[in-house]
Amino acid sequence: MIATIIASPPVVAMSDVSPFPELELERSQLGYARACRDRMIDAFERVDPEGSADDITKEYIEVTVAEALQDLRTPGAGDFFGRIDEDDDRWYIGRRHIEDDHHDPVVIDWRAPIAAPFYRATSVDPLGLKHRRRFTLADGTISAYLDEQLDDPDGAGAATGIPDPVLAEIGAARTGAMREIVATIQAEQDLVIRAPMAQAVIVQGGPGTGKTAVGLHRAAYLLFEHRRQLARDGVLVVGPNKVFLDYIGNVLPSLGERSVQQRTVVDLCVPRVDVDGTDTVECARLKGDARMLDVLQRAVLAGIRFPKDAVRVPIGARTFVIEPDEFARWVASALGGSAVARPLNRRRDALKAVAQQELMRRTDKDDAWSKATVLREALAAAWPVQQPKTVLQRLLSIESVLADAAASILSAEEQTLLLSGGRPGTKKRPWTAADQLLLDETHSLLNGAPFTFGHVVVDEAQDHSAVALRVIGRRGPAGSFTILGDLAQSTTPAGQQQWPVVAKYLGATDYEVAHLTIGYRVPEPVLTVANLLLPFTEVDTVASRSVRMEGEEPTMRVVTTATLANAVAEEVLVARHRHVLTGVVAPLHLHATISAALTTHGLEAVERVQNLQRTHIPMFTAEAVKGLEFDAVVVVNPTEVFDGTARGARLLYVAMTRAVQILRMVGDAPFDANALSSGG
Repeated sequence: MIATIIASPPVVAMSDVSPFPELELERSQLGYARACRDRMIDAFERVDPEGSADDITKEYIEVTVAEALQDLRTPGAGDFFGRIDEDDDRWYIGRRHIEDDHHDPVVIDWRAPIAAPFYRATSVDPLGLKHRRRFTLADGTISAYLDEQLDDPDGAGAATGIPDPVLAEIGAARTGAMREIVATIQAEQDLVIRAPMAQAVIVQGGPGTGKTAVGLHRAAYLLFEHRRQLARDGVLVVGPNKVFLDYIGNVLPSLGERSVQQRTVVDLCVPRVDVDGTDTVECARLKGDARMLDVLQRAVLAGIRFPKDAVRVPIGARTFVIEPDEFARWVASALGGSAVARPLNRRRDALKAVAQQELMRRTDKDDAWSKATVLREALAAAWPVQQPKTVLQRLLSIESVLADAAASILSAEEQTLLLSGGRPGTKKRPWTAADQLLLDETHSLLNGAPFTFGHVVVDEAQDHSAVALRVIGRRGPAGSFTILGDLAQSTTPAGQQQWPVVAKYLGATDYEVAHLTIGYRVPEPVLTVANLLLPFTEVDTVASRSVRMEGEEPTMRVVTTATLANAVAEEVLVARHRHVLTGVVAPLHLHATISAALTTHGLEAVERVQNLQRTHIPMFTAEAVKGLEFDAVVVVNPTEVFDGTARGARLLYVAMTRAVQILRMVGDAPFDANALSSGG
């Protein structure tokens, strides 16, 4: 318990009453917390591991102290953003655990169980709290606070009329990098963050509901709750692309977690190849189809070739005969009745063990195996060690091989599509991203997954093909996943429209779907227009509603094709007067002309969100902008993006909802979202 003495304020005239009568006391508490942090740093710096009993203990102490010091020196360590009062207890909630010289807590880590009521308590269910206070910090000190008297639903807060610190933080200007949200986590988000690690949690949420932030904070929470296990088994975050990973890259380190691996699904693949080719939409869709998993399984099993004739094994004066049907039974025994039970190359040893046992039974000699050269050669020929690249290259380039593996699974037209272009991995036909995923699946069937993790976070999960989901799922054999996404934003050729399908191919048998429906990022005027596209996305999802009711209505400017690029540049300039972080979302074929138009105004189009200069304008396609956010967004040719297809509707939905403050559209054809809803 923290005993904080609060002096009674002096009696003053009503006109002199401050809206924050305890401001100086809270500032003193903040100073005390920071002083305690500094003393903790001093104490850790004085730790001398040289007197350890052995080198292992010494190394452990050195690593532990180094991590603690790094943690305590990060920005925000020692600060707090909230306070909760129970009957006689008061707790300050912050990013790090801070204690005094007697090891009593001064600031509670936001992940500790005692901090949960700060996020979840309401006047209807106060969870034992009497009072909650949220702080606003500016220039390194407390500038305001918001009080909530939770044991009195009708009670007025001390900060009545003062902007809610949560909304102020949510609406703050963007910097080009995602921020942690520990001070603004809401109740529905906190329930997901603190869900049990043993199960998979699917988080379905519209734009701005905080899915990604919730997933990252869940990873940080699980590392706090299960430190020993996850320090051993690891945590993996899978993002849709490298730009997105750069965007979220600082969130977990800011929460004190630096050991989490963050990768794209292609980065996970083994063996790695140079991905220099691009599939057509149709081919990419087919290569990501779940049926390809069955085709690959058949292809690797086809590498086992049974002898047509009996195998004669001379040992001494006798010859032992192994008939083909008996040899086949040996193979079936080694396979274990399940074609995917264990990696195929590793099961070769099981065939050897069966043969050895049978040979010993027949000969009753311990050295029979060493003399059975013919049998050993027959086994090696029947069940050779297969190489993933060779298997996949043969499958995708030899008609007869593919026909055997795909019989009754793929149509003749689909087989022809896979064979087009020739052997993959050549100059004529370079590897594609879809090939890389198939190669990893082939490797896993033959040799098993090369590395696994105790918990896996999958962002934008709806965009992964069945094959990609299998690649990710093999990295989380324990079934502990945080699966994040929005079915209305499924835009890739082989993406998903149903969460049970996603769970199936990840291997998540025990899962729960949590719906986030409250939007915190996108203003209501923008979200209202974007939601008009939902009926055209062909997915069953719940429209999000925003807590940010105020905001500008989206605008649509129609120009000629010849003046389109200049008009985009003009719209960017207008938006930048108020919002420096302005992004452009445009079809790829327009990027060059838009970039040239921006240059005439002293601006430079870039394809990144990190390390932005003041003159940089991030520009992406609708496919590549997913997960990012900008204060202002200029969407180019919305009618072209929404091409009348469900995928087009999803792409435009994504593009519109990147805006945190304003949305401006410009195109060479009119676009009226309201007309869509009325059938116009």
